[in-house]
Amino acid sequence: MAQNKLFTWYGNEDRPGIAGMKADTTVDVVDSYAAESSIMPGDAVIRGTEEKTVKSVTAATDGTKVIGIALHKHYDPEIGCYPAGTAVDVMTSGDVYVTAGGDVQPGDKADIAIDDGTVVFTKTGGTNTLPGVTFLDSGAKGDVVRIRIRL
Repeated sequence: MAQNKLFTWYGNEDRPGIAGMKADTTVDVVDSYAAESSIMPGDAVIRGTEEKTVKSVTAATDGTKVIGIALHKHYDPEIGCYPAGTAVDVMTSGDVYVTAGGDVQPGDKADIAIDDGTVVFTKTGGTNTLPGVTFLDSGAKGDVVRIRIRL
């Protein structure tokens, strides 16, 4: 009898992930905010100065303030980001791809660090731990890896 492959293809034939892309079809929570300033998909975000706005993390010490990750969605490629004032989808719980800032392993707790002015995700080792965020993949600096957010 032929095996039904209707539900087995998803994990085997996935395209490589990009920062800010949902990693799978697990249950997640995505909230919408307005961008206070330009935000890139995959950025860790914190609440903005105005009500119902968010902004990208700019300092490693903002780790405890992170509310989620800006998700990728199809937008004007000439802009390349969410401009100030536009709607931003922020994953506050679930699995999402991010860029690793160093060597990481599955189960490592996540920190954020600043590398050449960009916020990257690293394994815990400092005081900027992202509460409830763990790596699901192994990777090295610059690799796109999955994290699980349970804030």
